[in-house]
Amino acid sequence: MAEAPIVFLSYTSEDAEVARRLAEALQSKHIEVWWAPWRIAAGDSLRQKIDEGLAGCTHFLVLLTPQSVNRPWVNQEMDAALVRKLRDQCRFLPVRFELPASKLPPLLEGIYSPEICSAEDVQQLISDIHGITRKPPLGEPPAVVAAQLKQMSGYSSAANAIAQYFVEHSEHGDFADPQVSLAELSEAIGLTMDDARDGLHELRDFMEVSAWDDVRVHANLFPRFDGYWKSWNPAQDALRLAADLVNDDTLPSQAMGIAERYGWDARRLNPALTYLLEHSLIRECRLTGAFPYTMFRVQGTDDLRRFVKNRG
Repeated sequence: MAEAPIVFLSYTSEDAEVARRLAEALQSKHIEVWWAPWRIAAGDSLRQKIDEGLAGCTHFLVLLTPQSVNRPWVNQEMDAALVRKLRDQCRFLPVRFELPASKLPPLLEGIYSPEICSAEDVQQLISDIHGITRKPPLGEPPAVVAAQLKQMSGYSSAANAIAQYFVEHSEHGDFADPQVSLAELSEAIGLTMDDARDGLHELRDFMEVSAWDDVRVHANLFPRFDGYWKSWNPAQDALRLAADLVNDDTLPSQAMGIAERYGWDARRLNPALTYLLEHSLIRECRLTGAFPYTMFRVQGTDDLRRFVKNRG
């Protein structure tokens, strides 16, 4: 368990009941409270005990009420605590009970002094003492920003965000997977329609936009961009596959068999096949029944061996 904060509670005897409830609430939430009735026994030196309490506290909590605000004893304790605060030896926490902020002493007018009038107020004070921030957790950046932070692809933030959307929403890494409207795409990645159009224009080699503003991705987008947002790199996968096509006679010729050999799904294998096809290293063999693979059978061309040899 974390070390408990130590709170010195300053109050006046007229407010003893309010101080007691406050002390008990703090003590019950792993906050060590220096409160006079708990710390001073018969025969103790009041000054010595108070000095010890002030010297050892991490937080000085003063209960400001119409009764306490002008009491000399409370003000003396505040003076000592303010000196410790200036030395960064403790935090100074003034709280108000039935005292308007306009009645605060001039020295305290520049210090936030919350009112303690409900259980919720006390809970917030407990959170403040424990250093629990009121700020909500930092959320994810907009897709455009995330895309730019993720990688440096040479494209604009808008184009990166669009590419990331298709990479992350594609099930098989093939043509028209997925196909969305321009309006849906703009909303999904937080771009205006005009910015989305500009990004699509940059990516015109990787996708097409119909006259009805339907956006269809081409298979060649995935070899180009998967490496930025997936755990694999299609170019490296293609080189491995090319080497096995040349050197491994036991490698299955069907895409499904290759995927099973490598432990890949179609989403990973298809970009590697597209990469090899784009470089004319394999022959295109698209047959009915090949789905979800981009081709049924994988057969190397005459250039495949030279490709592997040059990268060996």
